[in-house]
Amino acid sequence: MAVSFNSDTHTYTHNEHGKLISVTTLLGKYKKPFDSNFHATRVAKKEGVSIEMVLEMWEAEKNRACDRGTRIHELLENYITVGDVEQDYSWLYKSYDKSVERYIDNFKEIHCEKLLHNDDYKVAGTADLIYDHPNNEFTVGDFKTNKKFRFSSPFSERLLAPVDHLHSCEFSNYSLQLSLYAYLYEELTGKKCRKLVIFYLDGDRFRAYHCSYLKNDVKNILKHFNKGINTVNESNKTS
Repeated sequence: MAVSFNSDTHTYTHNEHGKLISVTTLLGKYKKPFDSNFHATRVAKKEGVSIEMVLEMWEAEKNRACDRGTRIHELLENYITVGDVEQDYSWLYKSYDKSVERYIDNFKEIHCEKLLHNDDYKVAGTADLIYDHPNNEFTVGDFKTNKKFRFSSPFSERLLAPVDHLHSCEFSNYSLQLSLYAYLYEELTGKKCRKLVIFYLDGDRFRAYHCSYLKNDVKNILKHFNKGINTVNESNKTS
């Protein structure tokens, strides 16, 4: 395989080109950094607690959410790929099956944790789900388990150029993520993206959200990032 993934460091390496930038890291460069100290100060003042306590609570909540998300992904991956089930999670499998039956029509093969990459842009990522349909089409699916799922920014914040027409919120971020997976898979296989579906675990059941294929946006991001790298390289050569 041309590209390998190290789960401990969450890094992708190409056997010829070396390390590749991950999809999540790349897209993260087009979001404004979260000023944790600023917001923690605001919350601490409002709640009458120390800034340190707020930061510790946020870190603990982030870790709990991450552990839960990892667990849900593992359960569903095992269920989809080899049919393994755990009795306590029958509700999870039933909810997933109902969502697929309703929203993913007529697929002939499903790829779980599909590693994708593009040699030209030196980018790689792992898609939760890719459903191959007849007629050379596919659907990209992704599991989301985070607490918040917003369709717009409460402060009207935007992502950074060249996608500053999009709100900085979960729906925009996920739409770009799935769109980039779709673009990578199209380039690798020559197949055509049919649709993108977010499976959001809301309590004990999945809600399916369709998002637009933002193909032009992800191509602009790739070109913008690649241009920046080349500009730095040219500057290094002449210095």
